[in-house]
Amino acid sequence: MVKQERAACTRRTVVRAAAAEFDRGGYDGTSLQRICRAAGISTGALTFHFPTKDKIACAVQERGDALTRAETDRAVALPASPLRRARALVLAIARLLEKETAVRAAARLSRELPGGADWAQAWLPQLRGLLHQAHAEGQLRAATDPRTVTLLAAYLIAGVDAHLHRRGGARAPGLQESQEPQESVVVGEESPGPVEQLARVWDLVLYGVSPAGPAQERTQGPAAP
Repeated sequence: MVKQERAACTRRTVVRAAAAEFDRGGYDGTSLQRICRAAGISTGALTFHFPTKDKIACAVQERGDALTRAETDRAVALPASPLRRARALVLAIARLLEKETAVRAAARLSRELPGGADWAQAWLPQLRGLLHQAHAEGQLRAATDPRTVTLLAAYLIAGVDAHLHRRGGARAPGLQESQEPQESVVVGEESPGPVEQLARVWDLVLYGVSPAGPAQERTQGPAAP
């Protein structure tokens, strides 16, 4: 039992370290040696659990996908209209990208490993379903194609991911959210964080395609996160 617990702990340590390395350097820029140094283990110990870099990448993707599916399920289960749940889901995915290294790594690996796991499939089908439901219930204009809105959401999430990688991923350890350094759009002014920025853009999209005004739509259920 002790050996099993130690082995499970080692695997978790390796996956966390590998996620950080893949997030930082991508698949090609990450070596087994870098992962060993980050995890604080020998090459022999690493290959005992993960014989190849592909196996480690797969474990990181599985971790990122599991976190994403859990958050997706929570957003979809909210007691709100389909359109509000779609908003909650988009923001939840952006928040995961900001806070979870394994999620950013899974998203990056899915781009860099053709034929591998597609991270977007952990949340995109559910978003598409919510938007089709919203359209069927008259929450989108009749001429609005839910597939196009889904595609727009995918582009917005990709933009958040790119923004986070440009600024170096998650906030530095020890910084509180209110203390997080922000990139200024105007000199001398602080811009909101990426999740708040996405919320503003998404609301602009929703109220541009919805027949209901913002006040009416916001009364159709509890406020989404």
